[in-house]
Amino acid sequence: METISLFETELESFVRKYQIRYLEVITYLYDSVLVNKEYFAYAWTNDVKHFGIRTSNRVEGAHSVLKRFLGNSQGGFVECWKQMHKLHESQLTNIKAKFQQSLTFIKHHHRISDFKGLHNHVSQYALDIINKEVGRLEKSRSIAVNFCGCIIYKTHGLPCAHMITIIRSPRKAVINGTRPQLLTK
Repeated sequence: METISLFETELESFVRKYQIRYLEVITYLYDSVLVNKEYFAYAWTNDVKHFGIRTSNRVEGAHSVLKRFLGNSQGGFVECWKQMHKLHESQLTNIKAKFQQSLTFIKHHHRISDFKGLHNHVSQYALDIINKEVGRLEKSRSIAVNFCGCIIYKTHGLPCAHMITIIRSPRKAVINGTRPQLLTK
């Protein structure tokens, strides 16, 4: 769900569909679950930094890897901790290697003037996201704040389409503490 109003609309639709047959369940939802809806539905409103991870699949996958790695371990806490530490060290090494490779290799579509100051400082994943925002700009020439939504900025901490418009402007305004000259050198 992309917005709070969409969440509320879908909730109303759900309640209308099931309130007659499952009144106890609907009552339970309102009394127990939905009183805390901001905690689990807030990430879907694109107002928090979640870096594109809006599901628990990664956590479930990591749990599965850990269970396979530990196997049928009958060891105590210290033995399990040592095994988990080995797994995490291995994963950290792989992440660092992939990130380093991402910093040194430049994709063809990243060889544009907007990215000159970002090469070797920002991952290719981040450059791909910024490139999509640049694509939005190319379709519409410029995007005003009220039409932008700033979702990429809110969820990833990267410049959104209207920020890129400001960065490209001759006045080089500073955006929320970001130094735009890094993006246009």
